Parts: sequence; structure tokens; C-alpha cells
Amino acid sequence: MLILSQAAWSPSNAKDLNALIGAGVREGVRQSGEDKPELLIVLPHAPSGKIAPSETAAFKTIGATAKAKKVYLAGSATVRAKGQKAAQTIGFVFGPNGKLLLRAPKITPDLIEGFGDTTSAFGQPNDFPVAKLPFAQVGVLCGEDIMYAQYARALAFHGAEIILNPCIERSDQHFALRSQSRFGRAGENRCYVATASPTEMHDGGRIVKLPQATALYHWERPEVRARGDETFITPDVDMELLRRARSTPQGSLPAILRADVYGRGYKTKAAASKSPAPATDRKSWRKLAAARLTAEAKTTGPQRNDYEEHYDICIVQTVPRLIPLGVNNAREIINMNLDECLALAASRANIPSMRLVVFPEFWLTGPGGIGGIQRTVRDMERVAISYPDEVFDKIGKFAQDNKVFVAFQNFEVHPKLPGRVFNSAFLIDDSGSLIHTYRKNQCADVWGFLPDTTPGSILDQYLDLFGYEALFPVADTKIGRLANMICFDNMHPEVAFGLRSAGAELILHSSSEPHGGDGRRAWDNARQLRAFENTVYMLSAIDGGEYKSVESEVMTFFRRGHSRMVNFDGTLQGTVDGPGPVVFRGHIDLAALRRARANPRTNYALWNDAHVYAHHYGPDIGFPSNLWAGDPYENPYLGARQLRAVIDDYMRRGIYVEPKTEVGLDRYRTSDQV
Repeated sequence: MLILSQAAWSPSNAKDLNALIGAGVREGVRQSGEDKPELLIVLPHAPSGKIAPSETAAFKTIGATAKAKKVYLAGSATVRAKGQKAAQTIGFVFGPNGKLLLRAPKITPDLIEGFGDTTSAFGQPNDFPVAKLPFAQVGVLCGEDIMYAQYARALAFHGAEIILNPCIERSDQHFALRSQSRFGRAGENRCYVATASPTEMHDGGRIVKLPQATALYHWERPEVRARGDETFITPDVDMELLRRARSTPQGSLPAILRADVYGRGYKTKAAASKSPAPATDRKSWRKLAAARLTAEAKTTGPQRNDYEEHYDICIVQTVPRLIPLGVNNAREIINMNLDECLALAASRANIPSMRLVVFPEFWLTGPGGIGGIQRTVRDMERVAISYPDEVFDKIGKFAQDNKVFVAFQNFEVHPKLPGRVFNSAFLIDDSGSLIHTYRKNQCADVWGFLPDTTPGSILDQYLDLFGYEALFPVADTKIGRLANMICFDNMHPEVAFGLRSAGAELILHSSSEPHGGDGRRAWDNARQLRAFENTVYMLSAIDGGEYKSVESEVMTFFRRGHSRMVNFDGTLQGTVDGPGPVVFRGHIDLAALRRARANPRTNYALWNDAHVYAHHYGPDIGFPSNLWAGDPYENPYLGARQLRAVIDDYMRRGIYVEPKTEVGLDRYRTSDQV
């Protein structure tokens, strides 16, 4: 049973801690109905006074309390660790025998507190340990560490089912987005995130009230949150529900992730730079922040003197005709869709302040590129384009006539890779020229739904031809540094971070999203997180409507619409309030974005250091690379075979725990005949 506490505590006050945990045990007995329930009590972060206790003394007190009350006890405290010049935050999990099961030093500096006279494990390789309790596998991310997707991912790769997040929250402009980060980590890793934050603390002899932030986050459902300043909340944790979700190909995001694709970049980046030494006090943290801002500006900052810092953009939500499986006039339908969508966009594109137009995924072909379930590579080739092409010519003329940049998606074939059909996004500048191509990294190919090739499917060959930078292309233009991203990439934070690392200021997200309850809230939340975590504008153009076949008036597909513009701080600029064809206008302020990036407390990507986690992203974890290096017309992913193999491997290695309830799960095993 999980109990989250909001009560302030101190490892220097053993009597008070014993009384608090004793009350927690009694609460657990009441809520569970058992005389001796197995309890995991999570404490909020305990800051130190003027003099932090030694880690040895603090842990002795905490361990003795856990043993006396016969509970699992977790949390974090500011202590003086052995060999450290300054105090630091250390997360912990103790067992009911009083033994330390897990020690997790905080990685990030104290951003919420405005830097403090503490050190951290910043820039150092981290083990990301997981404690395997009888009822759950748990890891700890202290304070702001929860905002860093790669840290949570490393814990998931080590088997964490519940990520404990002891912290002290403050009411500021990012409070809501930090809460959304916790929900995001749960959604991205199919896990629970348990946050414990105090509702008050002592400051200079006075009790200071703090916001209510204690909550348990589910990967899809609404969080269970504290409703007041109650000492404990006792949310239900259904581990079997979680384990079943992880067992299914549709719900297993830690298995779907192409970790090797991102890991190669992380390891190269880490190897090319010296691991930064963490600061030890407020002054040295500020000095380190200034140095990192200078280094970032050299690689991703403005390089031109002709930027247009303020301009309008429009997202075009479309309802094209669907191309049925087996038709012979696919190109005729594509041109029909293209002409209608460009005419729709022209109603706003000719406004003098308009500089960017973003179209959704499948705007030329309808959902999936071509109708039917049993699509083949040959089917996809019929709707694909290759530069040069009349599609590029028409869009280029539209861009030139209206003096706008245009981002769009379509399937693509490349002359250097015959038989390969990529799900690609393109960017055309205001002179009508194609200036970069992005190929989707995370796609429905893993389930066998869509027979397209992702770079990871042929990674070695792809990198030999195009280089690693082609995975995350960014165009440095008059209207800022622009990058494309497609649909499901949104749910994998490594993609947006790769684009940000290459300098992106605007991510142009062409997407196609059906109606459905499962995961919808997590998808919408992820859009805001990608913006917040990377200080980028996130512009999601989403197709929306009732798709009809050109051969029939029978409705065949439904798409949700609700296209969104997200500001660089994660706040919503606007949302289309339904499906249907819409030209949605918004505004970009690059000057404000760059001011936010110049602030080390709001530029969160500044503190994302690959040295910490690069070694956890490798070819032995996640969806393997090069699985479609063979015949391009023989799809190895049919029936989610490869994904099921990864899930089974996770079960064997203890990364996933086998659900006790096996009813209905047989169809997910790799031994199935598909």
C-alpha cells in the first residue's frame, strides 16, 4: 500500500519522525483493513537548516524509524554526504529491516529555489537504481529531476513501476507545467509517478505555506491529488493493471522506443565533451550557468543578423479525400487534395504578417496514406513523392506567391534507397525552395500497421548515406530555426530533444490523431511538455473530419482535429475547438523565446547533460535497430512480432514483471501465428 505524506519533517528530529510514521502506519491499517499491511510511506523533501546533518547520521535515524515501524520508507533530505564539500539532496528507500535499499542523489541544481548553497550529481554518470519491493519496483527522482525525460526513461529501463518524486514545490509561472511533467513521465513510461511535497516549511523562524502538490499520477487516468493540507493521502495503486498495460504492444512505450537511435547521439555528445563538475554553492552555480549559456549559444544560438522576430503563422486543419486501396488514380486524388487545401490556406496566407503555414499529416492522401488494412510497400509507393516532383512545384509556387514558409508531410521515396517508403516532413522556404527533409523516427511500423521505413529500421545504412545530423534536421531561416516532427514522435521526448539540441526554436508538428479515450489526455499533455522542456514553440497541425472515399459517400475514417499552438513556455496559445477544415492563426515572438533561453532557471534543456544517462541508451534496450535491413518488400513487423519479442525479453530480464492474471494475454506472445 502506498501512502504519500505532506508533512514537513527532519532527519535531525527522531522523535517527531517516529510519531509521523506511526500515524502513517495507523492510517494504512485503517485504509487497508489489514492488521499488518505492507506499507510504502513516501516523505516529502526535508531541507536542512544552517547546518545539514551528515548523511550517516540522517540515514541512521531514518533506517531506525523504518525498522521500528516495520515499513518501507522513502523520501529525500539535504545532508552532508561523505567526501562532498557541500550539502546535497539525497533520495532514499529503506526497508522494514532498517536497511538502505536505494540511494539516489539529486542530479539537477535547485532551479525552483533559484540555486542554493548545495551540490548535486549534475554531469556525472548515474546508475538510476531501482529497488524491487514485494509489491512494486520503485525508483527515485528528487525534485526537478522529474522534469528530465531521459532520467525517468533510464529508471523504466531498469524496471521502475513507480517513480517516487520527493520535492518542495513553489507557486510560480511553471508550477502547472511541472505537474504536467509528472503526468508526462507516467505516460511516456507506462508507470506511476508518486510526488510528495510539504504544505509548509520553516523559514527564518516563521512557518511558510506552500502549494498542494502531493499526488499520484497514472499514465492515462486523472491523478489522485491532495485536496487540502491533510497529512496523508492513500491513493490506490493497481500493479496488475500496470503490468497488463506494459504486456500489450499498444501500451508498451518503453519497448517501442528506438533507444539505440538516440543513444548513439548521446554517447557521441558525451564523448566529445568533458563531464562538467557540479557547483557547490549559489555563486558557483550561477557561474556554471553562465558558462553553459555561452556554450549553448555557440552551437544552437542565433547565427544570422536578419531574423524576423515577430510574425504570424497559420495551422491548416484539413479534411482531404481518402485514397482507397487498389485505385489506379492515386496521383489524381493527391492533386485534388493539394489544390483544395492550398485554396483553403490562401484565405490567410496572403496576410502581410503571415510567414509560416503548417499542414497536417496525411493532408494529401487521407489517413494512413491509402485506405485498407492490408497495405503493402507497393501500395505505399503509389502515394509517395520524391524531390523534384509536381507536388513540390505547386507548394513552392504557393510559398513564393504568398511569401511564406510551408511545412508539410507525405510519404517519400529516395533514389539512394529503392523500395524504401519513408513517412517524411518537408520544409519549403518563401522563395519556393525545399530546404530540409525530416523522416519520422517513431512510427506505427512497429505494430505492423504501416509498411513504411523509419531510419532506425535501416540505421547503419541510413547513417552511412546521410549522417547522424539527418535524423534531426533544423533549418536556420529568416523566421528562426525551424524543425519538423510527425505524429507519434510527440510521445517520445527524445525526438523533440534531438531537434532542440540541433537548435530548433519552432517544432512544426504534422499529425493525424483518431478519436479514442486511451492515451488521448497523455498525447495532448505531451504537446505542452515538448514545448516546456525544450523552450520551443510547438505547432501541431492535425487533420480533422469525416473522411469519405472518392468512390462512395460512406464515411470511412474519423479524425479528431483540435489542432494546437503551444507557446515556448508550455502554455496553450490556442486550440481549434473541434474537427473540420480550419485555418488557425497564431503569433510567434522569437525575442521572448530567446529571453527565456537566456534565463538558466527557465531554460531547462540547458541542464540536460548526456553524461548522466547516455550509457543507459544502447542496442540492448528498446526497439532494436536495423530490423528491416533486408528485402524492403518483406515487412518483418507484421502482427507486432518484433515488438512482442522486445516485451518478452523485458519479462525475462525483470525489466517488466509478468502479470499474475493471464486471461486474454496469450495473443500478445511471440509464439503466436500471425
